[in-house]
Amino acid sequence: MEIRLDGKVALVTGASRGIGRAIAIELGRSGAHVAVNYRQESNKAREVCEEIRRMGRKSMTVQADVTDLVQIDEMVEKVAHEFEQIDILIGNAGLYPYTEALTMSGEEWDQVIGTNLKGAFHVSRAVARKMIERGRGGKIIGIASSAGHSGRQGQAHYCASKAGLILMCKSLAIEWAPYGIHVNTISAGFVDVRQFDKPEMKGMKEFILRRILLRRPGKPQDVANVAIFLASDQAGWITGSDFQVDGGESAGRVPET
Repeated sequence: MEIRLDGKVALVTGASRGIGRAIAIELGRSGAHVAVNYRQESNKAREVCEEIRRMGRKSMTVQADVTDLVQIDEMVEKVAHEFEQIDILIGNAGLYPYTEALTMSGEEWDQVIGTNLKGAFHVSRAVARKMIERGRGGKIIGIASSAGHSGRQGQAHYCASKAGLILMCKSLAIEWAPYGIHVNTISAGFVDVRQFDKPEMKGMKEFILRRILLRRPGKPQDVANVAIFLASDQAGWITGSDFQVDGGESAGRVPET
């Protein structure tokens, strides 16, 4: 089944690297024009943009911190003005820190919740307003995590943000269904984007791999493939759902080998 998104316009937050980058490029490969959001890494965002343009698609970079409501509104206005529409939103911007609860500062908690949950809400709402104004519906896909389904040591803030994202998107799916807006989430499992290279995460990679049925870490492309399907017309009867893309980790306990 070939998935085509010709003529569609997508905004991908946190698209300069990792999962966001893979999704942005796959959107372009499938025929969509893509707005590449970044917060700091402008050079990497431009590289993604250029790769999409080489496919014959339109693409633009747009800087915005998703914790800032003014910047969110400016970003969405820029994209809507440039492309005259927004059909797809991939909410990927997020933080993935490790901090024990007893030593976690209020600022650390607020940063993660502000980016992963509050930011996702405000970006989704701003884009939904444009979709409703245009009257042709759209697709909103939040990149959640398997951490939204179970607790993790040192990541109380991250787990809370991703669990909140999943249920928030279900609620938005209910509210926005009358406008033809589909809202879903992808709960990504252990996708190896070098997040376990930090000294405080030593040994965690091996521990997680032992829990994955397919015995390998995910690749950004594994998540991108599901996102492209959910963004397409082939997913026309799917909304309010969460898809666990985790190599089978969520299936249950894996026997030791």
